[in-house]
Amino acid sequence: MPQSSAPSRSRRTYRAPVVVDVQEPAELSADPGQVFVSRRARVEHERQRPAKRERIVVKPTRRSAAAARAAAQPGPAAAPTRGIFRTVHVTHRKRFGFHAAVLLALTAFFGTAALPAYASTNEASPMGNARTALAVQTLTSGDVTAQVVSRDGLQIAESPQMLDSTMNTSVSPSVEALAVQLMGAVASGRLVGSTPNHIPEIADLAEGNAVPGCGVDYRVLQSISVALQHFSQVGVSDINRRCTGQIEGAGTESSHYANGGGHAVDFYLLDGAPLTGGDSRSLELIRLLDPLVPNGSGLGQINCRSSISVENFKPFDDTCNHLHIDFGNATGPTLAGG
Repeated sequence: MPQSSAPSRSRRTYRAPVVVDVQEPAELSADPGQVFVSRRARVEHERQRPAKRERIVVKPTRRSAAAARAAAQPGPAAAPTRGIFRTVHVTHRKRFGFHAAVLLALTAFFGTAALPAYASTNEASPMGNARTALAVQTLTSGDVTAQVVSRDGLQIAESPQMLDSTMNTSVSPSVEALAVQLMGAVASGRLVGSTPNHIPEIADLAEGNAVPGCGVDYRVLQSISVALQHFSQVGVSDINRRCTGQIEGAGTESSHYANGGGHAVDFYLLDGAPLTGGDSRSLELIRLLDPLVPNGSGLGQINCRSSISVENFKPFDDTCNHLHIDFGNATGPTLAGG
């Protein structure tokens, strides 16, 4: 019968032990009976003594089969190490990029904050409708009307006295915003003055300057704004006579002069044509303003036109070379929807 052979096993190989002779270093003698004149003499004496030798057998170690298999298998290549200069250079570049981003963000923030509030005006468009940085709303409760101004995300409620008074020591945000809009129309040539020129009174308000004797009623500014929304060019010849030193017509009792002045406006030009208070452009402006002005507002030049029906205006006689709008006896601090 055939016999099965024993399973073959790999032949183990052994390496012979290694014999190493080690010479021990000479040691300084500690014999108290010997006296040496110097340390060098003592060292020379020790060197002449026979050296001690010791034989050491070093047996080679044998790796385990698992270790041998692991060494035989190729492993993933080690990632190349980065030099010191490379690491430092990359870190420096990352820090520089971060600092540059922070600097750019700060520059954009402070550059935006430094822009004037009226930098975004759109008055150069054909019909105006300039937009300012302040959003103004009108809230009415009973007989009290107050302006609410949105500035930098905050809601600021303004007293009506801050709007129609021309003797305040500071400029109301609503007044300033509307004055900024009107100065945009001045810059584009759509709003013009006369002699003496009352446009600087609006310019002071646009810059936030409350100049004594040169204030302008908020309702006057609103009336000019309404005119600009419907006419390509608007001319005003009179606002605050205290500011220009004028004493005319009704004298110091005029709304141009009384109570700080600036409570009336005279329009002398619309779309390049002079006004009489009874011409077609004057009548068109009257029809636009009558539903908006507060009750009791004055309207001049009744003697310069045929009888017309008005709701809020109170007409009176005046010279026929302009259109006079007066808020000296008006019952509300703003125009409707203003």
